[in-house]
Amino acid sequence: MEIERISWLGSATDDRHAMTEFFRDRLGMKVTVDVSGFTRLTTANGDRIEFFGPDSVEHDQLDTGPVAGFLVEDVAAARAELVEAGVSSCTEIEHSNDGHQWFYFRAPDGNFYELCETHEPRPVRGSSPD
Repeated sequence: MEIERISWLGSATDDRHAMTEFFRDRLGMKVTVDVSGFTRLTTANGDRIEFFGPDSVEHDQLDTGPVAGFLVEDVAAARAELVEAGVSSCTEIEHSNDGHQWFYFRAPDGNFYELCETHEPRPVRGSSPD
């Protein structure tokens, strides 16, 4: 497995609205999802930061944080590699409607991290933008 980049950061917060305003208004990120308990902001290159409020029901297992998400080529192969190496705290692979796939695992420091795969176009290695 090879980590391509840090593509996601998730953080539980008691003040999701203040964090959203700060990252939108001061750091220039675009709000792409804002629903009860959850906000997603996106950078110019498509990386995501997500804030989970106390009323979030989908991220209860993330009891450490912030949680960094690392992009890999094949999330299923990466999960299998970790399980084979004895990492017993891997969650099942989850899927979103836009083709994004991910799972969480606990590292030796006790914190959660994420490995993810996206079906968005990727730059070709060694190429430069036109």
